[in-house]
Amino acid sequence: MTIKVFDYIGRSGLDSMLAVKLVNETIAPHLIQTDEKVILDFSGITNVNSSFINALFLDIFMKFGSKNIQEKLKITNCRSNIVEIVEAGLEYADERSKELIAI
Repeated sequence: MTIKVFDYIGRSGLDSMLAVKLVNETIAPHLIQTDEKVILDFSGITNVNSSFINALFLDIFMKFGSKNIQEKLKITNCRSNIVEIVEAGLEYADERSKELIAI
């Protein structure tokens, strides 16, 4: 399943609550109901902040675990200015989810 992030947030990902809503209403139900890979397509997104990305990926990692997500999630069509933020967010989510689970 391909999820066009633009359809849910518009051109800019600056509201972390929209990230959580996207996970809870769209991404998580799909991951629960099927084994099909989820593709997050960032076409048309011109700007995101770290709060949005951290909220998006930490919520996913906490619900499904980092190992499962590596097999079930793919991110495509990120602009160059967004790639670094997404990579940092994925790393943050992976590390933070492990810390929280270990507590």
